[in-house]
Amino acid sequence: MSNIPTPGDVARRVVVEPGPAEIGPVTEGHADGLRAFAFFSYKGPRLDPGSADFGRLAWEGALTSLAELAEPEEWSGYNPDGRPLPILDSFLRYTHRRLVMEDKIAVSEDGMYAATNTGLLTSHAEEIFGLFERNNHEGQRWFFLNWVTESHRDILRHFGEPPHMAEYVTSASELVYDWRRELKLAYDHILGDNLDRFPAEMVQQPLRARQALDASINSTLRRVRRNHKLVIPQWYPKLGEAGAQFLMPLDLTGNGTADLALVVSAVGDRAYRGHTVLTLDMAYTNARLVARPDSDWLAPSAAPLPSTDQAPAGFEAAPADS
Repeated sequence: MSNIPTPGDVARRVVVEPGPAEIGPVTEGHADGLRAFAFFSYKGPRLDPGSADFGRLAWEGALTSLAELAEPEEWSGYNPDGRPLPILDSFLRYTHRRLVMEDKIAVSEDGMYAATNTGLLTSHAEEIFGLFERNNHEGQRWFFLNWVTESHRDILRHFGEPPHMAEYVTSASELVYDWRRELKLAYDHILGDNLDRFPAEMVQQPLRARQALDASINSTLRRVRRNHKLVIPQWYPKLGEAGAQFLMPLDLTGNGTADLALVVSAVGDRAYRGHTVLTLDMAYTNARLVARPDSDWLAPSAAPLPSTDQAPAGFEAAPADS
């Protein structure tokens, strides 16, 4: 019998204890920040020790090597600050956070190796794992070795079963928007706090912005009844198991393309609440945590990610009364 917590176990806060012969996945506390969890060493050409930022270069190297191993995907998107592969950066950090929440960090029986499932595949559909070795120096508990495939000898040698993927929903209803539910908008937050995200011609005209918002919602809901894929799931880390949300396209200018994404959360069993809007670059970064968006309106883009492994720009919780 597997001791891996299922999504239902996690949702019910059921604690699944490891078996007597097992060490991993472990219940001891792992750092939920990936770069606090493991030390990433610089593996590039020799540089001047006094001038190089080896931590940054090591992380850039890790991102690049993973992108090269995985099946082709656009990981750069909108990137005004020049960060390398910002969508992949966000994806890795928050996938790791989710794996820690679900207790899916696999550890070898001798406690010397750890592995995580990146959720990505190679071009030949092999799963890709992060492989780590116990770090004997002060600081992070683990030392990053490499990104490896499921057929790699060290995965087969050290782990009885491969690490499990992160899961973000506990039922199919969290993946498909139910157009039969009533949708209520938090106008004060959308128009009062986030009006600067609206098209430039509406920023100084709140009434026009509200009219455009209402018209766009009505139009989108008609389309959603005919194509549920228009509304895309996302996950907000700080809300834990309540973090499953939806992103709905908003065509505010009437030109046939999305200008913003409305964040929608379920309230009970009968209603949804639209509580904030995101720019499209924010929305794609958030949605990519759950799955690669399969929709024409949301193309690969990326919002700046703080360097502290906290929620990325654009992640917003529903207000306390939601």
